[in-house]
Amino acid sequence: MEDVLTENIMFDVLSRLPFKTLIYCKCVCKKWRDLVSDLYFVHLHHSKSPQCLLIHQYRVIEWVDIEQEVDHQRLTLNHVKSLNLNFCKGSFGYPRIQVGSVNGLICVCHPYYAPYIFNPVVGEYMFIPKPRSNLVSLSYGFGVSTAGEYKVIRICCNTISIEIEVYTLGTWKWRHLRQAPCNLESIRHGLFLNGHVYWIAKGQIYDFDLNTETFELFPSPPGDNEESKQVLGVLKGRLSRFSWSSLGLTVWVMKECWCKAIAMIQENINPFLKSQECGPMCLIDDGLKGVGILIIRMADEVVAYCLNMNMILHLNFSCLLNTIMTYRPSFLKLENVGSEYVEIKDYKLQIKPKNTKKVIIFNRRA
Repeated sequence: MEDVLTENIMFDVLSRLPFKTLIYCKCVCKKWRDLVSDLYFVHLHHSKSPQCLLIHQYRVIEWVDIEQEVDHQRLTLNHVKSLNLNFCKGSFGYPRIQVGSVNGLICVCHPYYAPYIFNPVVGEYMFIPKPRSNLVSLSYGFGVSTAGEYKVIRICCNTISIEIEVYTLGTWKWRHLRQAPCNLESIRHGLFLNGHVYWIAKGQIYDFDLNTETFELFPSPPGDNEESKQVLGVLKGRLSRFSWSSLGLTVWVMKECWCKAIAMIQENINPFLKSQECGPMCLIDDGLKGVGILIIRMADEVVAYCLNMNMILHLNFSCLLNTIMTYRPSFLKLENVGSEYVEIKDYKLQIKPKNTKKVIIFNRRA
């Protein structure tokens, strides 16, 4: 086959395969192994990879695939791998902070130890230097500039001000930029999209440009209510914001300006969402049918809410989870993104039969 097809055709064919199948393909021959490891192919395959979820529960990340039926009446999560985070020496027992994922690389930070970057597909990880200990970390962000520089952003504070620190992979040095032009007290971890990392706090959106390394206030959708429950996400490749208050729920999508994609008054909202204990965690896109799904933490369970269909989808995950975020697997090797020492972690994926499903979500209509 390799003597008949050109390399470009091979790239195109292999890039359409699921990453679990490609793991087997790498074992066929040296030619296929080199093709799958080629940096051009890595980015091509990643651009076509379907969206997965990473569910962080204390010291373990559960990696699950999303499978949705054509009629949107059922959503199934297929367990792929449990990722144990206890490879940070001396850090056993302390919580980690799952910051974000970029091109298949996952950034995890720790309150007392050095942050690290890892890729569970290729089984590699690397630690980066600890930031200054005299500052209190408020939030982190992780992203890549258009020039291909991978950066970890730290929003931190001292006794009198909020500051920004940046670490560029390969430099072995945290850089202090300047004071942040805002007073942030409680803030989620940043969302990466197209060379920017976005945060939302008290109804305001903040933008860190990874190219210019500037941290600025970003325009928010009109009619913001500081007391509403809000979360940022990416729908159809665009920055999106979900907001829920006593007046109803709205989903805004940033195009040339903010456009209202979904609006629903309080009376029409699924009764399950009207609880004051409802807290949005993650806004995701199934990537196939254009259906927005909101992951919500309730008092005693975690549920998925289909925004387009106004349906509750129940998950059998406990509320002990710390964070949940989207993920697209990649064969990107860490040696291609920085000069830090790369170590190997035994994250070899144990491919299960297709009919093995650990988590199933069924819908309950409004």
